[in-house]
This record gives sequence, C-alpha cells and structure tokens, in this order.
Amino acid sequence: MIKIVKWNVAAYIRLSKEDGDNLESNSITNQKDIIKQFVDNCPDMTIVENYIDDGYSGTNFDRPAIKKLMEDIVDEKVNAVIVKDLSRLGRNYIYVDFLLEEIFPKHKIRFISILDKFDSNENEDVMDDYTVPVRSLMNDIYSHQISKKTKSVLRAKKESGEYLSPSAPYGYLKDAEDKHKIIIDIEASDNVKMIFEMALKGKLPSEIAYILNERKILIPSEYKKKDKLNENLERKKWNNDRVTEILKKKRLYRGNYTRKKENGKL
Repeated sequence: MIKIVKWNVAAYIRLSKEDGDNLESNSITNQKDIIKQFVDNCPDMTIVENYIDDGYSGTNFDRPAIKKLMEDIVDEKVNAVIVKDLSRLGRNYIYVDFLLEEIFPKHKIRFISILDKFDSNENEDVMDDYTVPVRSLMNDIYSHQISKKTKSVLRAKKESGEYLSPSAPYGYLKDAEDKHKIIIDIEASDNVKMIFEMALKGKLPSEIAYILNERKILIPSEYKKKDKLNENLERKKWNNDRVTEILKKKRLYRGNYTRKKENGKL
C-alpha cells in the first residue's frame, strides 16, 4: 500500500537546564520518540527533519534549530510543526503568541502540540482559542495590581476611543489637538511595517535587529529625541528585546487598541 503524504513534518525538539527535575521526561530521545510515535500513527504524515536545540533556554529565540526551521517554513520545505508540548517551542510568551497567531497561519503551517492535545487543523478558530491561556500568563502578572473598579473605568475609556498612555508608541504621534488621540507618524510607521514584514517572512527578532542596525535606523527612544542627539556619541542598538516590544503591540498597530476598529492602523 502506497503512503500518500500530505503533511511534511518538522519535529521541533528543545532541552535546557531550565527543565530542572523534568530533564529525563523532556530528554531529546523522549521528545523524538513521542513525536515519531504520533507521526507513525498518522498515515498522511512524514517527518522531514528533526530540528533540535539542545542546551537552549526557552526564553531565547536566538537558537540555531529554530532559525533553520523558520527558513524551511518560508522555503515551503515543511507544512507542519509538531512539538511534545508548547514549552518546547518556547517560554517567551510574546513571541510564541506571535508564531501561533501570525507566522504559522500566514505560511499555512499546521501546528500540533501533542501533550496539550492541540492541533491547529481541528477547526479554523482553534488557534485563537489556544492563545488565550498564553496571553493570560502575561496578564495574570499585572491583574492583582488593578482593582475591578479601575479596570472598568479604563475599559470604558478605551472603548470610547481614548488613548491613555502619556506618550505615543513608536510609529505614532500624540495629536496636538487631543491628548487622548494618536495619529500616524509616517517616517516611523514605515519602520514598524518593515519589522512586521520581516517577522512574517520568518526572520527572528535578533535577525531583524541586525538588519535595522545595518540600516542605521534609530531605536524608538532615540528617534523621539533625534533632533537633540549628539552625532559624536555612540547610539544605542536594536536588540532582541526591542524588536520583541514592537511585535507584541501587533493589536495596537492594527488599530484595535485605540478605537476597537480599524481607524488609525499602520
């Protein structure tokens, strides 16, 4: 019987010291066996390659195997990514969220987390449903600091279209006539678009930072005071964290934060 392959699978495997007492259960061999057994039971799947990052923290996305995986996704060498569990993909919830919501759907990648019983191919809404608990991990850090009353007031202001932060985010300017409104900064918005375009093409934050530095693009804090910069002083560089800060504001750049609709999106 001829096996008809529909899904060319990238088996992504990661292990680091941060796994602590779970080193044995999360071992490279254990992860490979779990993924292989899963694929062996799926007649329309075949493993194209095992992408292994051994000794790399989940909070760091500057890993050789994940970089190779992103390149192969863009080159359409694989159309499915399987991990033992979500933590293997990464522990930087901002970038994991970006992978799940933006990069994988854009490149039509089927994502499966075996132990989480998650398969993005189950239905068209499952990806959005799954990222809710991921975002909650970040939100929970701050939730205890804000009372229900305060959150209610802030929510009402946001829904009415008010921008509440004291300064405009990179890519925007505060409206001179309305302090609760932001408008697009044409020059900076082009850089924001470029960052997202590179990310959607599979480039990692560290790679994007390198390109921005090569093009001598000012980081957001220095861009705001560019007219006062001393040309003789060494300027700060883009890095992984600065690029990630831009990427995590994807809803704001869509225009959803300020207006709850598409007004003002970059």
